[in-house]
Amino acid sequence: MNTLENQDPSASTSPVVAPAVGRRSLMSKAAVAAAGVAAASIFNPAKSFGVSPAFTFEKSIPGTGDVKVLNFALALEDLEADLYTQALQRLTVGGKNKLGIELPGMNLNFSTADVYFVYEFGIVEARHRDFLRAALGSAAITQFKYNFNMQNLSREQIINLVYTAEALGTAAYLGAIPYFTSLTYLQTAGAIQGTEARHTAVFAEVLNQMYNQGLNVAPVTKQYGGNNGIEVPIPPDTVLKTVSPYIVV
Repeated sequence: MNTLENQDPSASTSPVVAPAVGRRSLMSKAAVAAAGVAAASIFNPAKSFGVSPAFTFEKSIPGTGDVKVLNFALALEDLEADLYTQALQRLTVGGKNKLGIELPGMNLNFSTADVYFVYEFGIVEARHRDFLRAALGSAAITQFKYNFNMQNLSREQIINLVYTAEALGTAAYLGAIPYFTSLTYLQTAGAIQGTEARHTAVFAEVLNQMYNQGLNVAPVTKQYGGNNGIEVPIPPDTVLKTVSPYIVV
């Protein structure tokens, strides 16, 4: 398998990124719902390949207290890291996922903004995963395999899926905060959540520039259909129900 850190982005060391769009463009598509809730509804495969019934926080995530919350975070980071690996394979030279499914490559260049950021942010998500797994040690949740139907997705669909996964992750960290039983890991969780939010904003801008989607790059006020600029948490059970169709045990 081609991993993110083994890919060679030598075609360019400076991504092609269009100038930031103005306020009018950013606000051109008012949110139907808060960003996190919208993400949960979009992150939905046309065909389900994964676990059924859906995972739940109480029954499917091992541990108690802070360990349980960290395992929930690890489950999401593991999924995101694998999503990025498969996305990069599909966009570039191809490869096989962990299920042995062939992902034909589109042979796109690393100098394009979408491929560049899939490469860069994929490394970050893999390091989040590895950090949490090391912290949990023998208490860490089982590593799963994932089927995103990547071999059948178009370029735009791939970036939409990555964007939506990042938006869901941003809201998921907020939704997990009430389940911490100490303050020990809150700072770390907050730092990772901030990174997820930045990734979401970048891919929103990429989709705006490449496909004229008119996505908001940050939470907006009620005037534009948002929640006064405040991210909306998504509860763990809702998050797990959303991603379960992609998880192959």
